Amino acid sequence: MLKALTFAFTAALATSAIAQDWKKSLKDAAKVQAQGQMESKLGLAKMAPQGAATYIINLKDGDTVSNPVLLLFGLKNAGVAPAGTQGDAIGHHHLLIDDPALDLVQPLPATEQIKHFGGGQTETTLSLKPGKHTLQLLFADWKHQSFNPAVLSPKITITVK
Repeated sequence: MLKALTFAFTAALATSAIAQDWKKSLKDAAKVQAQGQMESKLGLAKMAPQGAATYIINLKDGDTVSNPVLLLFGLKNAGVAPAGTQGDAIGHHHLLIDDPALDLVQPLPATEQIKHFGGGQTETTLSLKPGKHTLQLLFADWKHQSFNPAVLSPKITITVK
């Protein structure tokens, strides 16, 4: 009888702990969702993940390349996720071609000079006109808005043959 009571008591404690974890998970998810709604309605930029940096892996400033141009994206101290995925240290890449005009407090538009990688892609192949071009990565949040401060790669200039 004592064993049965001990087992029942232990099971009740375990169930209580699971319920508390479940409630905490729901509260955390609701908090993230509410924060996202506030950011979106007020147009607030998310704070940049501490130490986050993006960079172009396979090309360097001054390179001469041929079409198609393969571009590999690097990222440290943050994670890549599809656009719309909310979280503290996640976002997705945007490629800035030939110094487009930017308003970093607004969601980035998709243009010929601002390429979105909202699927969480970490590479692309470009076809660029022959001549000099600048390339720069901008890592942005779930709503295509720059983090504050902006997480930008060093700008490189390449020549396409």
